[in-house]
Amino acid sequence: MTSEKITILIIDDEIVSRATLEALLECPEYALVLAETGSQGLEKATTLTPDLILLDVMMPGMNGFEVCRRLRADPNPKLAKLPVIVITAWNDATARARCLEIGANEVICKPFERDDLHRRVRHLLRLDGLGEPI
Repeated sequence: MTSEKITILIIDDEIVSRATLEALLECPEYALVLAETGSQGLEKATTLTPDLILLDVMMPGMNGFEVCRRLRADPNPKLAKLPVIVITAWNDATARARCLEIGANEVICKPFERDDLHRRVRHLLRLDGLGEPI
């Protein structure tokens, strides 16, 4: 693994959810960046080009579906191909299928296990060529 930190952008309107994800993923290898809205998340994604995005679906204003659609349609191939994990309270096959249809790489339903979150994050980072899992 390189000496550079892996940047993970967390986009979620709920402060408790952001803080929970931040606490679960905090480690020396990750630089965690937080966004409170879909618009703010897109802006940070464009500015930072993170290595991975954790994205809530149900947000006021621009929801996670729209954020993911816009990312996938971005003319910058780095943004368009960013690994996205959607985190949602919807726990049915139709909702998971919709998340994947709009371009999410993974879907995690709340409540989720810490180990499952880490496993999926490491998996997508490995697929993106960012080294061996930590």
